Amino acid sequence: MRALDRKLIRDLRRIWAQALAIALVISAGVATLLLAVVAYRSLDETRRAYYERNRFADVFARVSRAPLSLAGEAALIPGVLTVEPRIVERAVLDLTGVSTPATAIITSLPDGRAQKLNRLYLRSGRLPEPERDDEVVAAEPFVKAHKLSIGSRFGAILNGRKRDLRIVGIALSPEYIYAIGPGDLMPDDKVASIKKLSQQGGVAMVGDGVNDAPAMANATVGIAMGAAGSDVALETADVALMADDLARLPFAVGLSRKTSRVIRQNLWFSLGVVVLLLPATIFGLPMGAAVVFHEASTLLVVLNALRLLAYSE
Repeated sequence: MRALDRKLIRDLRRIWAQALAIALVISAGVATLLLAVVAYRSLDETRRAYYERNRFADVFARVSRAPLSLAGEAALIPGVLTVEPRIVERAVLDLTGVSTPATAIITSLPDGRAQKLNRLYLRSGRLPEPERDDEVVAAEPFVKAHKLSIGSRFGAILNGRKRDLRIVGIALSPEYIYAIGPGDLMPDDKVASIKKLSQQGGVAMVGDGVNDAPAMANATVGIAMGAAGSDVALETADVALMADDLARLPFAVGLSRKTSRVIRQNLWFSLGVVVLLLPATIFGLPMGAAVVFHEASTLLVVLNALRLLAYSE
């Protein structure tokens, strides 16, 4: 055995605890990496299986006033396996308990046959009958958000005409994973909840991300977590907690109310001094004395405001 090898063994014996700790840290890091890779592959396989089982389309093409024969021509393109035409229209919904009109995307279903692409996964109910134009299958997130069920009815303005629609099925769609409105970038479940709560009274919304900004804008008071919040959330919020500690929110509310009371006190006191000094000066009070009284009142206003520094919960 060489001298360097013996020295290495002696050093390892001397610092065996540190070496063991380093080995454990490396093992934990490798285990965490393996868990992350396995979880990612599992999610990827689950997504792929879900899309394959429900025949999620790879390419979407939108056209206006196109003949149905165009679908047959598209099917002849090399590499294209299946083409399924459909009609997609936007509608304005009249929902009970929602003050503002809701927007929706209504997609047609093939008559008398199963879907070739983007198949619906029925959670309950059935598909609409081909001869009934008032039956619809609603997305499960939409049904839950508005507390609807099979048999519920609501109005919809479609192509300039108002129709009365009835829910006959509740389904999930591989095409609409999130309940995102037309032109929106994020789900609006928070906005819908805030609007419902606002009908009952004042609502405060606490958030820190870009998707929280619309909800904060619709709330009575928007509160952003300052240090961790996004720029959009900070700009939209009415209050920013720079400490990122919600336990400080009662302190901020109490301080703001105390500040409001002090401002009102100072305003009334200042106006009262002015109202007293004006007639007093007119009826003979020397200008020097009026200036002294005015400056003294200013000092009292400042001292009254400084009391806020001693505020505590």
